[in-house]
Amino acid sequence: MPSKPIPNNPHQESKRKSVKINESGEALACLNDLNSSARISVHPRYYWQKLPGAIPRCFARETVVSKLINAASQLPNGLSLVIWDSWRPLKVQRSLFDSYRKILAAQNPLWTEQELVENTSKFVAVPSIDPHAPSPHVTGGAVDLSILDESGVYLDMGTEFDDFSPLAFTRYYEVLLEKGARLSSEDQNRLENRRLLYQVMIEAGFTNYTEEWWHYDYGNQSWAVQFDDTHAIYGTASLQSMDASL
Repeated sequence: MPSKPIPNNPHQESKRKSVKINESGEALACLNDLNSSARISVHPRYYWQKLPGAIPRCFARETVVSKLINAASQLPNGLSLVIWDSWRPLKVQRSLFDSYRKILAAQNPLWTEQELVENTSKFVAVPSIDPHAPSPHVTGGAVDLSILDESGVYLDMGTEFDDFSPLAFTRYYEVLLEKGARLSSEDQNRLENRRLLYQVMIEAGFTNYTEEWWHYDYGNQSWAVQFDDTHAIYGTASLQSMDASL
């Protein structure tokens, strides 16, 4: 697959909450249940980190799962997608938001509460099940993911998952090139890896959250804003039963 530069799509988070939602009623499906031919693995990072409320199984809307399978099929032989997080219980969203807010508060003791919330929300959506503006992951239409090589090792994307720094911006290496920088062989590899993930996901119908190379959306308000669509098709999603088997 030829490498294509990642285009500059300015983030429009401020418009997300104003997008109308026409809920499709589509169910959540479990990504853990896919067979190996789907070329998708599940590494539930928040469950592994013992984050309050996190569960060992990853769920997404049925169409999202279908599109992920399509994206994985477009990867070069030997590569596969790895899902770190998708649909989130609200408790997990609150835990993530509160954790990062505490980090920022310690780093910026003079910030007001409003400044803390505004800066925290750049990387972690404000916990919300407001039917008119739910958090992206609460809809089942957002997914955090990367690529595994044939040995099951993560491709080098330049940062770890949930790196809250400018290095995590999807176009970080593209911007360096545009400014005339000469990339090291390591950074060139990271650029190519990000381009590959971006290309297969965009061609499958997803949109990317520009400040996180690992975050993609379909069907929710974030997706609708970038598609310049009139409405989203996914609002708040929930599982009918949340028991120990999850």
